Amino acid sequence: MTTSSNAEVDVLVVGAGPSGLATALAVARYGLRVRVVDHKDGPVEQARATMVHARTLEYLDHFGLADHAMAQGTPITHVQVYDQNRGSAELPLAGRGIEGRTRFPCALSLPQSKFEATLVTALAEYGVSVDWNTRLEDVTDHGHNVGATVRRGAQREQVVARRLVGADGARSTVRRCLGIAFNGSTYPQIGLLADVALDARLPPNRLRLTLTRGGFVGVVPIGDGTYRLFGAVPPGFGPTPSWSETTHDPYAQLARDRLRKWWREYFQADGELRDVVWASLFRFHSCIADRFSTGNVFLVGDAAHIHNPAGGQGLNLGVGDATNLAWKLALVSSGEAKVSILRSYETERRRVARTIMHNTDRGFKLELGGNAAVMWIRMRLLRRLVRPLTRLPLVRKIVFRILSQTWISYRGSPAVAAGPATGSLRAGDRAPHTALATTSGSILDVLRQSGYQLLMFEGISPTASLGELGRIGAELPERYLSPVRVHVIPRAETAAHETYGAHHTRVVLVRPDGHIALIGEPRGPRDIEPLITHLDGILLTRPRVLT
Repeated sequence: MTTSSNAEVDVLVVGAGPSGLATALAVARYGLRVRVVDHKDGPVEQARATMVHARTLEYLDHFGLADHAMAQGTPITHVQVYDQNRGSAELPLAGRGIEGRTRFPCALSLPQSKFEATLVTALAEYGVSVDWNTRLEDVTDHGHNVGATVRRGAQREQVVARRLVGADGARSTVRRCLGIAFNGSTYPQIGLLADVALDARLPPNRLRLTLTRGGFVGVVPIGDGTYRLFGAVPPGFGPTPSWSETTHDPYAQLARDRLRKWWREYFQADGELRDVVWASLFRFHSCIADRFSTGNVFLVGDAAHIHNPAGGQGLNLGVGDATNLAWKLALVSSGEAKVSILRSYETERRRVARTIMHNTDRGFKLELGGNAAVMWIRMRLLRRLVRPLTRLPLVRKIVFRILSQTWISYRGSPAVAAGPATGSLRAGDRAPHTALATTSGSILDVLRQSGYQLLMFEGISPTASLGELGRIGAELPERYLSPVRVHVIPRAETAAHETYGAHHTRVVLVRPDGHIALIGEPRGPRDIEPLITHLDGILLTRPRVLT
């Protein structure tokens, strides 16, 4: 076995799944040297994860990839719940009153294979390709950099990176090398994913759930005339695993005759299963790493947390990790931000992961729990309540917010400013979409630019003039090594003012990941001091030139 000379990169990403590719792309956009390695032969070919929710589409929009993703996938605008072959309820994911603060009021059925291909193509535009068939063997954090041993066939290489991101799944080698525990539990149920061709009349743009005695089973279109079937299979329906390893990888195939039996007996839909593209059994787990970072090494996606598939949250949670971490890595690595900002990654994302795990655990137990009390609730109470509950606008809005991950906020994080409670929008919240009349676009178009963005709203009832706002923001672009771009929003943009609660003059500082860092209501130049104080704590200032 031979050894090559050292390679120097800013960020080494281990794992080329959705979270690893998203991390690499976000870092590469800042001009950093990034390398991606993965032990697989190439990108996944199966659909695997299929649901891309609104918050992830907003991240893709920030990369300029949302339109491409929408064209590749199938928008899911409704969830239909069936009971004994009759429609019990229909829950819209789009439309008036559901969620008006996102550009993407839907879920998108997009196979993981297409999702990954989109990111791989975008990475290539920055001169970055994935090193397939390259396995990580060891990681050592030296303090000033990270040493990694990778192997491709008989060739072993020592890679030196300023920082390393472990995106290598539930069986993470990065996590093992660092000695980080991965604690949680495994559910007794056996899950099934299958991509099939159906001769069935199913309405388009719908995710169909069928309530059975054993729980919910579902079907959703994934494009090209195929559908994803998912759910838990009854005991004895398929082979049980001979190992108890914590992974969401499939452990066995299901025979076609058994899959057809499952379709006929559980889905209660008119039509036949015509062909099987892929069908596998897997186990459900709920685990989280004790730490998401240590020194110069960070964990994202399944390397940091895995949970049951209720609500299709997994891929989206991993991409959220990547987007939160990448801008911090980029600004610190380029010498534009203080190293201390990296500590906020674990503070913010571990709290989010635990919340989603708690919610999916509760939903999973209601969907598939086998004890008598849960079965009674599901078969008796839920059947009676699901229709009236899903008609309530508040319920519809709550369901969308939970599924879409637009609820995620970093309030209280050291990377956002503490401030007075002024309306429903707070520092730490996601910056919402709102239409801009002057450009016929969205305020999210403004946020596509790299770095911090300062939105300066004149105010419906101004307490500062546009001239004063200009003077307030004039020094920011030249004060910091990282760009802080200033955008004045005149009061003629009434929709934007209403969305951002700008009854009076208001400044909203937005982080590079689209979350609000600070909200203030200045009346003059002196009132900008809290903004300066916050940014001084995050970004490095330019040295002053004495004259």
